[in-house]
Amino acid sequence: MNIDPYKREVLYRKAQGKKLLSHYQEKLASLVALPFDGSLLLSLPETDSVIAALMTKREISCVRKEYSLSTEAINFSSSAIENRKYYLFIDEDWKYCGAYMLASGASLCASFDFDKSKSDEIRLIDAELSMQISVDYSEICGEKIFECCIKKYE
Repeated sequence: MNIDPYKREVLYRKAQGKKLLSHYQEKLASLVALPFDGSLLLSLPETDSVIAALMTKREISCVRKEYSLSTEAINFSSSAIENRKYYLFIDEDWKYCGAYMLASGASLCASFDFDKSKSDEIRLIDAELSMQISVDYSEICGEKIFECCIKKYE
């Protein structure tokens, strides 16, 4: 019996996701300061379709900022997501567990600790696929750097 390669990949990712899910739930809960709600977690095919649909969009603007404090980076990102529904992608975990839907009015917790959560990337894509916000965390020679980017699409 031949299995579709995409279905095989999704089955593999889903199996890996079971191992990561509890840590992913902890990251989500600490980032959005709300208890994890499994009904807001997209399936892997739904998550893949969000990414595929965004890839078809044309980028019309990009604003980049760099911060040395996570609170500044989170506040910058939060200011762009007010009153919109967003898909939340954290690190590479979303590839195995799925994206998480944030309701309109949900905010990010400015005290999110990237080191404690073992996290280095947060990405938000609005439900209309018109905006993507990313925060990339790195540490070089003891200096923390948070690169933020807001991209708009049409």
